[in-house]
Amino acid sequence: MGNMPKYLPEICGQKTFTYMGCGEVVMPENYIAMFNAPERVEAVKIIKNADMVIKQIVDVIRHNGTIPKKKVGAFAKASSGMINTLFYPLCVNAKKFYATDACIGCGKCTEVCPLNNVSLKDGKPVWGGQCTHCMACICKCPKEAIEYGNKSKGKPRYQCPL
Repeated sequence: MGNMPKYLPEICGQKTFTYMGCGEVVMPENYIAMFNAPERVEAVKIIKNADMVIKQIVDVIRHNGTIPKKKVGAFAKASSGMINTLFYPLCVNAKKFYATDACIGCGKCTEVCPLNNVSLKDGKPVWGGQCTHCMACICKCPKEAIEYGNKSKGKPRYQCPL
């Protein structure tokens, strides 16, 4: 969650939404460009815990309440500030994505990209300039043929087990 309570009121205001707080929901890691995805048993446990938290947040929203503020620590403030100002604009792009020879040209990567940033050219995926690093193309590839530089090599791909 980082320091999102600082940023969300302004974002909601820009979108003409009413800010009602910020709820933290821990989900399984899928950003395999930097971290390891959990094994299935651990992922199921994380999702079940998240489900309880989501139900609590939904209950607050249904009753027009506000989500209680959570104390934001110094590390969360620093990492959110760095991510928002440096990491995202400098590192979040599609330059390091590529398909290995294992690619069968099925097009699944083009189907799952929420930004329509992946297209097939000569039966291989090509990435455009609108990548948000959601890792859907990597994690949904049925042949594990998509890599992100050397960062994703050998890492398990995460797909929600439920």
